[in-house]
Formats: sequence, C-alpha cells, structure tokens
Amino acid sequence: MTTALLAPTTAESTFRAMGTDVHVLVHAHPGLAPLLVDLARERIEVLESSWSRFRAASELSLLNAAAGSGPVSVSPDLLLLVERMREAWLLTDGLFDPTIWESITRLGYDADFATVTSRTAAPAATIDVAPAPGMAGIVIDHAASTVQLPRGIGLDPGAIGKGLAADVVADELRDLGAEGVLVNLGGDIAIRGRIDASWCIGVEDERVRAQSPNRLLTQLSFGDDQDAIAIATSTTLTRRWAQGTRHHVIDPRTGDVARGDLTQATVLHEQAWRAEVLATAALLQDSASALAWLDNRGIAALLTTATTTHRTRALAGSELKEHHHG
Repeated sequence: MTTALLAPTTAESTFRAMGTDVHVLVHAHPGLAPLLVDLARERIEVLESSWSRFRAASELSLLNAAAGSGPVSVSPDLLLLVERMREAWLLTDGLFDPTIWESITRLGYDADFATVTSRTAAPAATIDVAPAPGMAGIVIDHAASTVQLPRGIGLDPGAIGKGLAADVVADELRDLGAEGVLVNLGGDIAIRGRIDASWCIGVEDERVRAQSPNRLLTQLSFGDDQDAIAIATSTTLTRRWAQGTRHHVIDPRTGDVARGDLTQATVLHEQAWRAEVLATAALLQDSASALAWLDNRGIAALLTTATTTHRTRALAGSELKEHHHG
C-alpha cells in the first residue's frame, strides 16, 4: 500500500491584539496549518488576558494592585513574564526597567492607546515623575509559583510583552508540528523552523510619512531553515500623545520620556523579547553610546537619528541578508 504525502502549505491570519496589528504565518501540513493559525490567535488572547495592564481583571493588574501585601499566586504565563522582566533588567544593567509603571501612568499612558490619544484636554505643563525603583526588591518563588511586589511598585510589560508573546506562540506552534512559523506582534517578530524564502522583513523608516515610496528603510531576507530568529523595532516617533509631547519610551533613570538623539532602533536576536529589550535600551542612550554598547555585545542592529542611519558591525554578518533602501 502506498500513501500520497501532501506537501506543506502556508496558512496565515491578520488580526488585532495587544493594542496592535498581528500577523501569523504557519508552514505545515495542509490539514494542520489553519488549525495552528487559529490556535495562535487564541493563545495570544490568553496571554493578553494575563499580561495586560489595561484590563482591570488581568493577572498583571491584580498583581500590581496587591503590591506590598505579600506573595501572590500566578499562572506559569505571568511567572514567565516576570522572570523575563528581571532577566532583561539584569541584562541591560537597569536600562530596561518594567517598574516605570507609575511614571508612564502619571505621564498619561494609563489606558489603551486609542483612549489616550482620543483625549482632547490640554496636557499638564509639568508632571511629577521620579526614577524607577528597579526590580531588586521583587521576589519570584518558582517552586510556589508566586511573585511578591514591594509596596508602591507596579510592572509595565510594554517593552517586553509583545516580543515575549511572539516567542511563546512561535515556539508552541513549532512544538505542535509546524515546520515553520512567523509571528509578528506589532513589529516584534519571532521566526522558527523551515520557512518560505519569500518571507522577507521590511523595516519601515518612521521618519518618513506613511504611504511614502521612501518609507522602506531596509529589507531583510533569510535562508529557508532557521532554528530561531527574531526582529524587533522600537521608536520614539510613534505612540505619542499629549499633542505629540510625550511618547512611550520612558527612561527609568529619570522617570521621564527618553530625550536622546535616536529615533528608532531595530535589533536582530534569537528571541524577540531580547531583541525588544535591547532596542529599548539602545533608545535610552545617545547614538554613539548605543552603537558602541551594541557592538560590544555583538548585536546586529540598525539605528536612526533625525538625519543619519547607523549599522552595527554584526548586522553584516547576521543570518539575515540586508538589502539597503536608505
């Protein structure tokens, strides 16, 4: 008896989640690929319901509300998020700090972004902010699956949550039988396994107005078999509110918005959460310092200021091939 083997096919879906546009591509057996795409959508909703700081009943909101009251039992998903937050804080010597929650809330980003930008009242001239308290006092008990926050500390997943969600979903779909996966959560992209050579990543230049023919800063392409590749871009030019005077990249050293000369950072790594963390940490430095900081760590990255574009040494030697557009 012989059996016909069907060639893998690609299924995809685009939708909104975590306050952003999501695109999922799955390369798998024809009967499996669409099921995995549907599963990805469901899994992202589960993660958002746990990690969102804009849902009052989310696990993260309940954890923040319980700061100072002792250990709180959390799900494996939230435990993972807090673990990665602390790891990222240590990785960047505190440049990435999710305890900016109070500052970003005081600055007006206290609801989903559509709500924040719909407000018409004039922004306050000054806001009382302070340096972030840091992750040192947060206790994670893996055996008991609990997290304990000191009084007055809240966690904001903004600069890590989407990247980590992309990694989680991409890894789980691969484990469930996908030959290749691409998960794009608002520009935080996780790629796993054998993929179609036509899957290219375009990095948009946020300095250029939307719909402009010069909007594409660069394009990244890759081979057809990647164990794990991720790309993340962070910018100070989008997610602005208060008549454009504030943005979502908060400097934990001051509690205020980042005021360096960098406008955008795109980082390549094996994991999307690390790429997002490194991109955010780069934006908190001046361009020369950020370039040296990334070069010293062997990180492939693309940085822009208002007038210049910089590439780290590792970008040319990365697994992704860059096609320059600017």
